[in-house]
Amino acid sequence: MSRRKAFTVRAALLGMILVTLYVCINGYLGINFGWGFGFGTISIILGYALFHKLFGGSSKGEISTLMIISSSMMGVHSLLGFLLYLSESDPNASLPFWLAPPRDVILSKSLSLEFWLIPISFIILTQLASTFLGLIFALVLSSEFVKSKRMVFPYTAVSASLVDSCFNGSGAAKLVAWSAVIGLIVTFLQYLALFFGIDLTTIDFTPFLPEGFVFAVALSLGFMAIGYIMSSKVSLSVFASGLITYLVISPILVHLGVVEYSRDAMQFYNNLMFNFTISPALGIMILGGFGLSAIFLLKSKLGKKERKADDETLGYAYLFKTLWRGLLSNKLYLMLTLFIGVVFHVAAYVLNPLAPLPPIFSLIFTAYAFFVGSFIELVILTKMSGETGMTMGTTSILLYDLPIFSTGYRGYAAYWALPMLRPSPWATSGVACYVKYKDQFEVDVKDIAKSKIVGWLPSIFVSMIFTIVLWKYIGFGTPMMPAIGLLQQKMYYQMLATGNIAGTVDPVLFVAGGIFGAILELLTPASMIGVAMGMFLPPHYTIPFGVGGLIRLYTDKKFGSKYYDERGRLIATGIMVSSIIVQVVMAIVKSML
Repeated sequence: MSRRKAFTVRAALLGMILVTLYVCINGYLGINFGWGFGFGTISIILGYALFHKLFGGSSKGEISTLMIISSSMMGVHSLLGFLLYLSESDPNASLPFWLAPPRDVILSKSLSLEFWLIPISFIILTQLASTFLGLIFALVLSSEFVKSKRMVFPYTAVSASLVDSCFNGSGAAKLVAWSAVIGLIVTFLQYLALFFGIDLTTIDFTPFLPEGFVFAVALSLGFMAIGYIMSSKVSLSVFASGLITYLVISPILVHLGVVEYSRDAMQFYNNLMFNFTISPALGIMILGGFGLSAIFLLKSKLGKKERKADDETLGYAYLFKTLWRGLLSNKLYLMLTLFIGVVFHVAAYVLNPLAPLPPIFSLIFTAYAFFVGSFIELVILTKMSGETGMTMGTTSILLYDLPIFSTGYRGYAAYWALPMLRPSPWATSGVACYVKYKDQFEVDVKDIAKSKIVGWLPSIFVSMIFTIVLWKYIGFGTPMMPAIGLLQQKMYYQMLATGNIAGTVDPVLFVAGGIFGAILELLTPASMIGVAMGMFLPPHYTIPFGVGGLIRLYTDKKFGSKYYDERGRLIATGIMVSSIIVQVVMAIVKSML
């Protein structure tokens, strides 16, 4: 029996409607709180209810296509919102005409097309070109990433389980539903207590511990479920790394006077991050991959073949060769890559974001970002997403911000404009996750690519319009729009623009972290990415991730790995979905009251 068509007109239409709604929600969350949320599970449930129950039946492929389209959000709220907020709040900020309207136009809230057409066109065209180029790279490299057993893409695994449960008559849907009810009730009661001044969401033991020790716990069933869905090696690596960071390393650093101590766990986390952990953690993530490549190269010189299909830690060298072999073997991919590359390099030279430096500096940086920086970030983000289900943009500090700063440039434009002129490193993780579970979703790679494009196109325009409407009719930095996310960005880029960046990344710790990460991954069961994430995450998340990992380790040993596929992942799916949704909604409600 042939499989029903996955990509349908009704799936595309409903997907575009939903992605429009979701990009607005995430735009609001991103501007005000720095948050983002995936709504794939909501799309699955809604699509199944509409298509399968009301309109004559559906298929896994069609529901999966709907979910992929609605999850393919290309938002520009962070970029555009920051440019508007910066222009309004900093009279010394100077932005070129092709990146933002003049400050007097922004202060007057004017939407005159004369001043808006060029910057809006620049932002939209570069974002689209960057994303489509990232999609090409994703199509070439995804098959390499999904070979690794550690690349489980926890959130996508949840979606795959939910699709299965909808069409599986064995009671899987009920198992998910009851798990969701438990997660919903527990999390709702936790956050409801906050309105009465009782905090049941976190426990912070830091004020009662000796100076330097930090121990806080987020009482989140959702994060425990994520820790369970991850590979136990990854979640337990996060667990061990976090405990060592906050119970061993931090007391030593406080004693030595390297880090200023605070009884407030989050304040101390910020002090520790910018004075120590950011350097070795970035080194583990970035240089660790180079270390692996060097070891693989050495092995090949000694007559040992580089591991491929079963390798869990593919190095940069192998992936880089695979990328360009794939591009050279596909004329369409190669032509599009070369065309967009030429356009980006010409734009960099003509517009010269690094002005008043000579345009050759902008050209050189664009070549670096296009061929090297974006590739390194692509690998890091995809591994983070695959192994932990999370991504963080902190790698851009070293890959883009510090190289720009080192040129002597002092301003704002280059930090935003130059990294836009390269393949989007975020696209690969957004494609590889679906390739990993394409058989379970009953879609092929072409369906995935079409679905991503159909979701991206409307979302970028909606995100642009929504951000402008919020700015014009509500304003940023108001009681209704506190714009905390934009304020944090402004503080960081103001540090770069004024030249006050001392101590952000320590080169010795950075290199040491890279060496340590490569050795750790090769010689131990630990996950390099998990260790780095344990250093990056606030202390609150160490315990719930660890508890989830320990439960996964127990069920795998007690009942076998089949238990995870048949029941464990479904239970974790229901708990995670309902808990995280309620957690986000209740937090928003509380912040608005």
